Amino acid sequence: MTSCQQAEEPIANDPTDQAGPMTRAATLGNFYRVVYVEVNDVNPLNAGEYLLSDGTPFFTHVILFASNIRGDASGNVHNYNNPNNAAILANPSTYIAPLQAKGIKVIMGNLGDHTGAGFANLTAAQIGTYTDDLVAYDNIVDGYDFDDEWAEYGTRGYPYANSTSYSNMIIALAGKTNKSISVFDWGNTGTLSSTAISHLDWGCQGSLNGYGFNSSFAASKYLPLFVNLTSPLSDTAIRSRTTQAKNADARGICFFNLPMSPYRLSSFNAAAQAFGETVTHTGTTYTKDYGN
Repeated sequence: MTSCQQAEEPIANDPTDQAGPMTRAATLGNFYRVVYVEVNDVNPLNAGEYLLSDGTPFFTHVILFASNIRGDASGNVHNYNNPNNAAILANPSTYIAPLQAKGIKVIMGNLGDHTGAGFANLTAAQIGTYTDDLVAYDNIVDGYDFDDEWAEYGTRGYPYANSTSYSNMIIALAGKTNKSISVFDWGNTGTLSSTAISHLDWGCQGSLNGYGFNSSFAASKYLPLFVNLTSPLSDTAIRSRTTQAKNADARGICFFNLPMSPYRLSSFNAAAQAFGETVTHTGTTYTKDYGN
């Protein structure tokens, strides 16, 4: 389900290299290193095997990619977990708690599902049922991430995207949970109100291997670098861009599609070098032993 930045909808913002006002000094301790794990292919436990020199994890957040927002022919909208996501969420002591025990936040990723329903066209009633479905996992995950791709707005009896539903969904969710809420900056994130953005922990720049900020987000709430681990930037470029993000007091950086084996270790090491750090791999890998 490789999906980040492969939407049917256009980008809804214009990231630039200009950061917003600086509000804090970025340090390794407050600089997020987020990774999307395609759980259809890769066991998320592999994200916990990359360590900084002091033995703490390199990754601060792991996004389980992805559960789906799904609408049916009757207009009902709910969360859907495919067999792989379902197996992970049904066995948190095996696949989630070990990461959390290492200090890593585990985030439930959410994505459109070709049914016409998406974050940006929901009614108030649909927002209610969908967000109720999400918070059912509050005792398992540390937050919720939203990637507005593959909804296929305006099809199967569902309306086109509008300018308020995405914001209303985030605000409603924030009223039901104190867990982290974040967005992948693609699709209809350009419609998000300042109130909705105030409830977000971060937004992630939406172009694979791209770098830039969104003026609607403070730099301290934005991940300007999005590295595609399938075909990453050079280590020199990753180190340089991470240094730029650090100097801009960004919230952090993000990686997409963690492989099972550690052959992208040099990419993580390059990012850590921006803080004078190094990353090693423990030598342990986890096969995909769940779902289908």
